[in-house]
Amino acid sequence: MRGLAHDVRFALRMLRRTPAFTLAAVMTLALGIAASTAIFSAANAALLKPLPYPRAEDIWTVRTEFTDGNQTTGLVAPVEYFRLQDPKLPLERFAMARPGEATLILADNTPVTIVTASVSEGFFELFGLSYALGGFTKEHFEMKRVPPEVVISHRLWREVFGSDPKVLGKTVRLAEAGSQPPTIVGVASRDMNVPQGADVWFNVRLNPQGTDFAHTFEGYLRVRPDVTEKQLQDTMMRVAKGLERDYPGPQTNRIFILQSYMNSIVGDLRPILIIVLAATGLLLLLACVNVTNLLLARGTLRGRELAARSALGASRTRLVRQMLTETAVLALIGAVAGVALAYASVRGFLAYGAAQHLPRLESVPFEWPVLAFAVAVLVGVTILVGLVPALQLSGTNVQALITERGRSVRGGRTTHRTLSTMIVAEISVAIMLVAGAGWLVRSFTEVQAVDPGWQHRGRLVFELSLPGDRYGDPQVRTTWVRSLTTNLQGLKGVTGVGLSSSFPLQPEADGTALTQIKGFAGPPFISRVRTVSPGFFDAMGIRMRSGRKFTDNDRLDGAPVVIVNQAFATKYLTGIDVATTDLAFGFPVVRQETRRPIVGIVDDVKYASLIGDFEAAYYLVWEQQPRPRMSVAVATTLDDPTPLISTVRAEVKKLDPLLAVNVQPVDTLVEAAVARQKLGMTLMLIFGGVALALAAIGIYGVIAYASAERRAEVATRLALGATPANIFSLLVRHGRAMTAAGIVLGLGGAYATGWLASTWLYAVQAWDPPILGTALVAVLVVTLVAMLIPAWRASQVDPAYALRGD
Repeated sequence: MRGLAHDVRFALRMLRRTPAFTLAAVMTLALGIAASTAIFSAANAALLKPLPYPRAEDIWTVRTEFTDGNQTTGLVAPVEYFRLQDPKLPLERFAMARPGEATLILADNTPVTIVTASVSEGFFELFGLSYALGGFTKEHFEMKRVPPEVVISHRLWREVFGSDPKVLGKTVRLAEAGSQPPTIVGVASRDMNVPQGADVWFNVRLNPQGTDFAHTFEGYLRVRPDVTEKQLQDTMMRVAKGLERDYPGPQTNRIFILQSYMNSIVGDLRPILIIVLAATGLLLLLACVNVTNLLLARGTLRGRELAARSALGASRTRLVRQMLTETAVLALIGAVAGVALAYASVRGFLAYGAAQHLPRLESVPFEWPVLAFAVAVLVGVTILVGLVPALQLSGTNVQALITERGRSVRGGRTTHRTLSTMIVAEISVAIMLVAGAGWLVRSFTEVQAVDPGWQHRGRLVFELSLPGDRYGDPQVRTTWVRSLTTNLQGLKGVTGVGLSSSFPLQPEADGTALTQIKGFAGPPFISRVRTVSPGFFDAMGIRMRSGRKFTDNDRLDGAPVVIVNQAFATKYLTGIDVATTDLAFGFPVVRQETRRPIVGIVDDVKYASLIGDFEAAYYLVWEQQPRPRMSVAVATTLDDPTPLISTVRAEVKKLDPLLAVNVQPVDTLVEAAVARQKLGMTLMLIFGGVALALAAIGIYGVIAYASAERRAEVATRLALGATPANIFSLLVRHGRAMTAAGIVLGLGGAYATGWLASTWLYAVQAWDPPILGTALVAVLVVTLVAMLIPAWRASQVDPAYALRGD
């Protein structure tokens, strides 16, 4: 310990003697460590941190889809729920939840929108968390029970009910519940968060004797611990085949789609974080290479010191230990600064709101895995940065260093080869990082360039849920909505108002139906059905392809009509005279009383995501299918409609002060849809810029060092008649070889990483000449500038001054 303390004190003295070197090395390491630690903390929070549910790895989400191209909600139905209760299956539990929203009326009559879920028996047991109080029992799911009952979230219990231990038996005042508010029978665990953000869970009473094919629930299952993924997939395939055999029609060609619950939460954030985390690894490597170069250049100047210590009896092991200690101290200072910078970066990241729409990144704690990662990086950096210079310099030839002068004293072939290798590595890594930034920029711009079929600039949107006790009568409901529409259209700056059952990029609220077209040769098919008001297409800037739009004459008591989108027309109406055909729909069978003429074809619209395919769909008139829940779109003349939010909210409150209204610009929905791509692009652009800066600094330093090493040789050549141009060419020649090698390796590495990225990112391919070319040019320009400046300065040296200085 005494020897180690002595080495540390000596290292600190040596670092204080060279403040410029120490500051440059610490800042370089701090930058690399900060980037890697900050991104690892985000990856740990999103990908590595375990979910709060026991054996969370055994929880899966279940969706459905058709294999024959028919449209579906992707959800599951009660008929599948009961089939998956078979005790012979290798499942511990299968349960369902139907997310929704409700209006909670607080004690001061303030309406607040909350997330709700209607859940099946066994839902809470599937996730394995004990209730804080009470809870659902088997009896709560019996068909004979009529009064509504709920479990409330721990947050709602704390914030609304003041953590009242006697809350069981009290009621929750929900606007939609009317005169029969639900009774609280339980308080969920603090960690229960399924569906995300839920505050109230209703018990769904399903009839085991019935046959309900309505696919309106999200499915969850927990497998037994010894069940493999293949066994689970085979089991679900057999269940799907059995359902198809027993219920041809609604279950024909329907299969189950399984995804681990963790993956379903994280979604496409996983590849973004993996790519960025890999980039930080390259950035850290680049920082280590730079510091190694600094240590090698500095170490050669200490050659006489090491030789003298060796001559006085210091062993090779002792010299290596001393130099590694100096590197460790340097790395420790850099690590402390890097972790502090990483912490500040993460806090700024969260304060800026960048994680608002990113799953599991609401908080990014600096927990022990992050600190353990930082320690591992510290150890790795110490070894990576310190070992090569230590081994090389500790093997210095004592006699040569004591008796020789000039170049033989200051350096050697081994040092120059090592430095050259480091420069090649810097160039290649810089190309890979810049190309990586280019791919993420490409993906982001391609997503932004997608035409979703609707306009988002200058538009507001809000959700409305009309309580059944006051708006149960369809005529009352439509009259109220007409008044709201008229009032909003009368506002200054408002150009259009429209209603829809689902809004683009929001949770899907529309279903599917079995559809039959007059004149269509094939059997009935399943297609998406949406409901909109006459003003919706204009309010959203959705173009009509042919026919007419819905009008105010398409009322509840008017003739029923339907409009189809272009994808529907292409798929099902080719060769059919649209003007003379009609369609009927229903589920699980087509009901002929729903038959109505097709009066128009509207442009395709992307709902689920910006990068998904267009769905075949048709639209019904809202007044002819009046729903209590709707999205309201408001088109304005403003590029930024935010100033109108309070006015729009006030108009709703005038008509019904107990309605919760959350008005937001449609732009925010688009921003949320591309938040992950934007995060990855921003980080990679930063890393690419830092990589270029580090590469420039490293290359400049090595060329400057090499030029200084050859100062006597340069002076001699100039004295013997060589021109500055000859000297400049001589010094640049070696740099050209290093640059060429770095470019070849960098482009190869960039292509390989691009091939991997193309499987994760939208509209990205490995062979992308503009991206590879841009990365090449950017790094080449930086390399040339960093190489030419010190070479030019060396070629301008005064021969007499250089010879005297040597």
